[in-house]
Amino acid sequence: MKNDERQDLQLRLESQLDDSLQSKTVTAFDWPWHSFHIIYKKLSHPPVYDSLNLGRSIAFMNALLNANGYYSPIVQDTVIIDTVHKEQRVTVNFLVKPGKQLIFDSVGYELTTPELQKLTLDSRSQSSLKKGKPYSRQMVLTEINRLVDSFRNHGYYRFTKDDLFAEQDTVFAALIDPSLDPLEQAALMEKLRLKKENPTISVTIKQRINRDTSHLMKYYIGNVTVYPDLPLTEDTTLVKLDTTKIKNIEFISRTNKFKLAFLANNIFLRPGSEYQQENYYRTSNRLSQFPAWQYNNFDFEKSPMADSVLDLTLRMYPAKKQKLTVALEASRNVNDIVTTTNLFGTGLNFGLQNRNVFKQSVQTNTNLRGGVELGSNFIQTELASLSHTITIPRIISPFSIGQEGKFRAAQTLINVNASYTDLRALYILRSINGSFGWQWSKVRQHSEGELSVNSTHTFLWKPLNVEYTTESLTDSLNTILAANPSLKLAFRPGLVIGEQFAYNSVRSKRNITNYFLAGFEESGALLGFIQGLDEGPLFRYIKGELEFRHNIDYGKTQLVFRAYGGAGYSYGKTSTGARETTLPFFKAYFAGGPNSMRAWQVRQLGLGSSKFYSEAPYSNVDLRFGDIKLEGNVEYRFLLGTLFGIKFRSALFTDIGNIWNWTPIDTSALAKGSDFQLDRFYKEFAVGAGTGLRVDFNYFLIRLDWAYKIRDPQRVDDPDKWFYKMDLGSGQLQLGINYPF
Repeated sequence: MKNDERQDLQLRLESQLDDSLQSKTVTAFDWPWHSFHIIYKKLSHPPVYDSLNLGRSIAFMNALLNANGYYSPIVQDTVIIDTVHKEQRVTVNFLVKPGKQLIFDSVGYELTTPELQKLTLDSRSQSSLKKGKPYSRQMVLTEINRLVDSFRNHGYYRFTKDDLFAEQDTVFAALIDPSLDPLEQAALMEKLRLKKENPTISVTIKQRINRDTSHLMKYYIGNVTVYPDLPLTEDTTLVKLDTTKIKNIEFISRTNKFKLAFLANNIFLRPGSEYQQENYYRTSNRLSQFPAWQYNNFDFEKSPMADSVLDLTLRMYPAKKQKLTVALEASRNVNDIVTTTNLFGTGLNFGLQNRNVFKQSVQTNTNLRGGVELGSNFIQTELASLSHTITIPRIISPFSIGQEGKFRAAQTLINVNASYTDLRALYILRSINGSFGWQWSKVRQHSEGELSVNSTHTFLWKPLNVEYTTESLTDSLNTILAANPSLKLAFRPGLVIGEQFAYNSVRSKRNITNYFLAGFEESGALLGFIQGLDEGPLFRYIKGELEFRHNIDYGKTQLVFRAYGGAGYSYGKTSTGARETTLPFFKAYFAGGPNSMRAWQVRQLGLGSSKFYSEAPYSNVDLRFGDIKLEGNVEYRFLLGTLFGIKFRSALFTDIGNIWNWTPIDTSALAKGSDFQLDRFYKEFAVGAGTGLRVDFNYFLIRLDWAYKIRDPQRVDDPDKWFYKMDLGSGQLQLGINYPF
């Protein structure tokens, strides 16, 4: 077996153990020495050993192996009984020899209904049952379900998986036929001998006879009646009902809360059309995305017009239109270049949500937030922001989107935001931005062998993104910028006009989940050809990023791998005609903080191996940002225990990465190593490692991580030495909300 197949089979075999044979532990706390305490695993109520439980477990494991096509498996057990402190303790070991796995020799289809047979053969390429592939009962069931879905998508509304069955290899059954000719029996015995050496199986999907004839009838949609505004509780008052017909769909309304034409465009089960299960799912998915309704109910009934006609009644129950929220929040540590993020802070947030703007389930969110962050000078940062987002539950564009109805979610997004950040030691930053774009997603479920694979693909495209930023710099920062032209270029105010695109996928298979993110952003690609803008406030740059996460879930523990790479290139001009050499600081990359290189504070790592920021006047200023960022992380997460219903978790982690510029910060000797070079960038990775405590409240998680600098390429003394002058108190504490990745 392959290693991952062996591990997967072992986990599934463990799950087959009889409940009375499983030893379950709990986390216990003890205080053996004064102020010291320990945490350990305790077997508080060990089950009593019973050989019957052993036999049942072996039977369950054999059933699992047979269901997955393992030919003549052998499960052996060894029972060891020890006496410890007058206690008899039992250890049970299982040795499992699965044997060879059956291989599909042939796959056939014999359906007595001609149209069903034709549909089956036409879609045979979509089957996961292939000659030469390993056999499992789950794969056969998956194929039967696929065929049922195919038939229901062609009008066979009442067809179910009970109408099909799988006939498997008949060699063994034929051997016990007493009327069998000796020559035929000898031939079958030879087949049996070959099967033992290379076991194969033939499967034929067949149609059951003598079933309800309505299961073999094609159905069509008759009357479609929609009640768009039913009350959640029974209403006994007399209400005037208005009846309207749009696209042959009858709407019976109590109020004037919704535009009915909008609803009609999102109902894909149309009168007179053939029933298709996928149209039912499309309609259900689309309506469930609309925030104006709390839930919907579909009811199909046989029409009095004909036996093959279905009448649909759709009942819709509106949600409360508006919602006002007021929340007191703790400062969340996020990777944001314009906030200090490593300080403790608090904020007050006001939010107003409207779920049914324009009577078309358009949702608007208005948020006003104000807050402060506390530091050595008490109030170190003041923040305020006002944002307004409009979410339209369909794609609005000058061109037609033919596949929009098949998307799980399709939205048009309009956003306007203004923010104010006063970092008292450095600058006051004011920004306003607006964007227009679309977001849509697709969900796919398929099988790989006997395993089910689920994947979600989400796309976000903003063809128009406009940002304008101004700043007021302190005298101390102006002094620093005057001495460094590269930093001065990055810290100038400016205008961003461009587009953004992001693709995100989540793929789950067994206990493994993979996350992939690809993003792209540009400014000034077209408008930059206007000289007045190119040499004026407009920034011209391109920027992209890739991120991959691999999460293995073992139940109480998880192992997570992450790889990230991002790069940007600025190619505009300033008013003097000089070329921009770095990204604007609010678009640049940085490292450190609770979600990045955790052994360093925010913006305290980089650039490369340069010692530029180790000398005054830059040593105490958070100005480390670059055009390139590479980072890798490994984190092993585990559960410590549960106390008063709150889960306490921990982790062991390591972070590897750094940031660079395309060109050196300046021409000084200290700036050497700040630029990205293929022949040495891998030698300039910083390495941090640590552990942490996570308090899991289910809805959110508070994270305290303590990390050490294992290797610091910017260190003045012995930058290549690992574990340099490391002691217990030399670590860095990070406060975060939720997991870092």
